[in-house]
Amino acid sequence: MALALMRAIARDERTTLILNVRNQRTLSVLDTDAVIEVPCLVDANGAHPVTVDPLPDHATGLVCAVKAVEREVLAAADSGSRATAVKAFALHPLVDSVNVARRLVEGYTDVHPGLAYLR
Repeated sequence: MALALMRAIARDERTTLILNVRNQRTLSVLDTDAVIEVPCLVDANGAHPVTVDPLPDHATGLVCAVKAVEREVLAAADSGSRATAVKAFALHPLVDSVNVARRLVEGYTDVHPGLAYLR
C-alpha cells in the first residue's frame, strides 16, 4: 500500500486507494480531525477522500462507538491509566461487560510486556 501511494504521488498516477486520512468533512457524524479509513483519489497533490453517501443509522452508531473506543485507547496510552484502558475495552460493541474488559487488559499486559506501564 505504501509503495502504491508513493508511486501515485511521485509519478502523478491517478489511482484510488483505501487509506487512513483526516476526516475533514467526509463523514459528517465525526469531527474533522478524526482519522477514518476510506477510498481516496491519489495523485501528485496527495490523497483526497472520495465523497461517500451518508451512513445508514445502524452504521452511524457503530462508527461512533468504535471511534469512542479508539479515543479512549489513545487516552490510556497517553496517561498510562489501566482504568482508562479497561474503559476503552468496555466501550467496544463486542465486549459485553467491564469484567471481560478487565480480563482483556490483563491478558494483553501478560503477553505484551511493553504495556506494563499501565497502572
